[in-house]
Amino acid sequence: MRRKEKEVTSPAWIEDVLKRAEWLELGLAGADGWPYVVPLNFGYTDNTVIFHGAKLGKKADMLRENPKVCFQVVVDAEVVRNEENPAAFSMKYKSVTGFGIARVIEDIAEKRSALKTLMRHYDGPLEPMPDGVVEKTLVAKIEISEITGKVSNYPRPEGQNV
Repeated sequence: MRRKEKEVTSPAWIEDVLKRAEWLELGLAGADGWPYVVPLNFGYTDNTVIFHGAKLGKKADMLRENPKVCFQVVVDAEVVRNEENPAAFSMKYKSVTGFGIARVIEDIAEKRSALKTLMRHYDGPLEPMPDGVVEKTLVAKIEISEITGKVSNYPRPEGQNV
């Protein structure tokens, strides 16, 4: 990260941001090299991000072509205005960016467990989860290989001195 004074490496802080985020932006790259970013519902547990979607479509195709992904979540975002100085306009936010390999889950029991992780993220119901619905849903998990936090215009967590 170029701006080391904004970097946060605290695992507890990163996990807090992941648990509070309402959605995740998933970055993919297909065989043609063009990037694609899509907002998703997600769940997080044990250094793993869970997401779901349709089995057919651009996201599913791109995952099959290239399972290397990146993701980002943002919380506590707001514009910092300055009516006298355009250069002083800014943003306040806390973000987490990660990289990993996405794996489509095929086993129905593992898919069901992953979908429950996603539902827990939103304090949603865990049942009913009929086999037919689970079978026709694409469920994937990202094993996180690299992750970092960033804070802008908020205090950094304790112990995060540059």
